[in-house]
Amino acid sequence: MPDPGLFAAIDLGSNSFHMLVARREHGELRVIDRLKDMIRLAGGVDDQGHLNAETHHKALASLARFGQRIADIPRHQVRAVGTQAFRQLDNLHGFLVVAETALGCPIDIISGREEARLVYLGVCQATPDPGRRLVIDIGGGSTELVIGEGPEPLAAESIPFGCVGMMQHLFADGRLTRKRWKQARQLVQTELLDIEKTYRELGWQQAIGSSGTLRALESMSASQSGEASRSFAQSDIEQLRELILKAGHVDALDLPGLSVRRRPVIAGGMVIIEAIMQHFDIESLAISPHALREGVLHDLLGRLSEQDPRLRSIEAMALRYQCDRDQAERVRDWAMQAAEQITGDSALHRTQLEYLDWSARLHELGLAIAHDRHHLHGAYIVKHADLPGFSHQEQQFMATLIGCHRGKLDPSLIEQQAPRHQQALRLLIAALRLAVTVCRARRDADLPDFGLALNDRTLTLRMPSGWLESHPLTMQGLLQEKRQLGKLGFDLELRDLPKHQMPTDQTQT
Repeated sequence: MPDPGLFAAIDLGSNSFHMLVARREHGELRVIDRLKDMIRLAGGVDDQGHLNAETHHKALASLARFGQRIADIPRHQVRAVGTQAFRQLDNLHGFLVVAETALGCPIDIISGREEARLVYLGVCQATPDPGRRLVIDIGGGSTELVIGEGPEPLAAESIPFGCVGMMQHLFADGRLTRKRWKQARQLVQTELLDIEKTYRELGWQQAIGSSGTLRALESMSASQSGEASRSFAQSDIEQLRELILKAGHVDALDLPGLSVRRRPVIAGGMVIIEAIMQHFDIESLAISPHALREGVLHDLLGRLSEQDPRLRSIEAMALRYQCDRDQAERVRDWAMQAAEQITGDSALHRTQLEYLDWSARLHELGLAIAHDRHHLHGAYIVKHADLPGFSHQEQQFMATLIGCHRGKLDPSLIEQQAPRHQQALRLLIAALRLAVTVCRARRDADLPDFGLALNDRTLTLRMPSGWLESHPLTMQGLLQEKRQLGKLGFDLELRDLPKHQMPTDQTQT
């Protein structure tokens, strides 16, 4: 039986898979279990995005083990995120089907900037607030750099080099030469040029590193100095670099503090952090015990409370694009009521209704560009924007809702979604299209009570007797919707609302 006090965060990184299981006690989370598997997913992905069979097998075996551990945790209290290596897969949807089956819960694919935000959130849980800070996280496939103050990041960027990716790119044969090291450092510093001006202007009082790579470097540095300080200096990295270059090959690395599992990728991580510290004149880097998975865990708690970062993102976007708030709320209220009537308590998950809520708030977003095809403009913005708190799949889901809220329906847009979401998406699109049609006059006084029922494929919309006849524009719109909703597999019928369901002022004579 599910234990309502348990929560789990799963970080499916390009190098390692991690899981935290925590129990909420007295309003706080206490970690009670950790799991880690070194998969090196990024190392199994070629230039065309193909995942080799060995890595595929290792990943699924790890996910099955994780799945057993979370079997007694309520599904809405588990969140799994995939990062850079997942984003590179050519057949991502196909892999997600088998991966989610093995794990037993959905896997959210997050952008580099969202990964950076979550890393920062995780580090904030462990590090006393020193003022403005720069957080650096070196993963297997990318490196995140975040400047923040307090709990919120001010700038978050991701560069496409991680410890595994760098080893593949310049040290694939295992040889460690000074020439290659210089080339690798220059590659990283070239990427940093794009963010240098913004980051230097923002500034920071403390630089903090997270991730297993940086903790390994701290351990190696401590072994050299004989002192454990939870930090290392630029000079420490330079000393370790010389030891690595002296070894000459990955297989010859045998340094105190370096584990056998970390040995194949440590050089890639070291050259990245050396490049960053040199480029930004960072003399010393403090090391945090927390990283992405802790950020995912605390973000999950926010999603389940009134502090959901996704709602803040929706409100900010609506304000930025000057959406008509009154009309958005009018459409949202009608659509939400319609969806609840046709789905009952179990057909749609609570989060899917949230997507309808948020999509309705943004459905006129594209008007900021042009009225013509504004639904498609809005869909493009939502799909490609940086929306803190959202995964790629969530943004695609909402973009499809917004792109299908008016005009001719293209069923292929729905078929591009994961199969498990397609029926829910059809229902939500139907609710949103009907809401937009009925609310077209943009006046609350024009909106009567209504009833909406779904029986097999028949959608029956009931309005007060005579109301449609006195609102010919709405009648015309609903008749047009009958044709479009047919593409979703629904047959729309218009009926009178029974008198006993009508409000008092409409039934009195």
